[in-house]
Amino acid sequence: MIAVGIFLTPAGMAKSLGSPLWLLVVWLTMGAMALCGAWCYGELAARFPEPGGGYVYLGRVYGPGVAFLYGWKCLLVMDPGITAALGMGLASYVGYLVALSPMGVKAVALGAIVALAAVNVVGLRLGAGLMRWLTALKLGALALIVLLALGSGAGDWSHFVPLVAQRPGSSPLPGALAPALVGAFFAFGGWWEVSKMAGEARDPARIMPRALALGVVIVTFVYVVTSAVFLYLVPPERVTSGETFAAQAGVMLFGPAGGQVFAAIVVVSVLGSLAVLRSHRWSSAPRTRPRRSRRSHSRPRSRTPREGRYAARLRPGR
Repeated sequence: MIAVGIFLTPAGMAKSLGSPLWLLVVWLTMGAMALCGAWCYGELAARFPEPGGGYVYLGRVYGPGVAFLYGWKCLLVMDPGITAALGMGLASYVGYLVALSPMGVKAVALGAIVALAAVNVVGLRLGAGLMRWLTALKLGALALIVLLALGSGAGDWSHFVPLVAQRPGSSPLPGALAPALVGAFFAFGGWWEVSKMAGEARDPARIMPRALALGVVIVTFVYVVTSAVFLYLVPPERVTSGETFAAQAGVMLFGPAGGQVFAAIVVVSVLGSLAVLRSHRWSSAPRTRPRRSRRSHSRPRSRTPREGRYAARLRPGR
């Protein structure tokens, strides 16, 4: 969940709303909506502890036809789109570190997707280890930003004043809430992915509801704190775009090289999110059909559905 969205969406939200209080309201509102969804998915995962997430739940409630259409929709549209968006977001920030041509940006995005797919194909243990390390680095980097910003006094608390009134140039309410909620929704996207691992949990009835709910609460807290730090460093009226917002905050913290430092942090964050997008759905979907597909076969040594991972990962590169 914590990927390029937290570095791009606060800029548009802050510029549109023009009010720190309304920015907080939007984050908390979307966090509450995600938490409601997490509770629902948690109960479903506890009742149907199988890999596949939404595919399994739709199949049990509405029948295999609806689940089959949902599976192909995810394979051809949603998951490739999310993967491609994360890959391009990663590559655009790699361009801050190394000069890249337009084709170079696409090559970096595709290379990152293929490399992480290869790691997951090799084996579950290697993929899970990489995911844990990237998650730890991502959260550690965000914690470092917060501690440095507050400890160094690089920002100004006057950026939060006025707390409620909108700044000049911001969109009028309630129209400003629509793009802000869309941006927050994009940043929260992905919380449902945890439900795909219900079949691998030792005690899914106890673990899955807690993991989904606690994950959404932690992410909401991280987003609120990170946005507050960004506003502490850069006032809303100086916000132009997501990239410049992050670069301005980086310069305030780390000096002239701040843009490059922030770019490296974003790259790590997006790699962690790409590593989480594993193809649990593709290992379960073919099993529910009368005719089994090769995409459901797991390799004995790696315990991974290799063909399913190839299909899920390589589709965005076509």
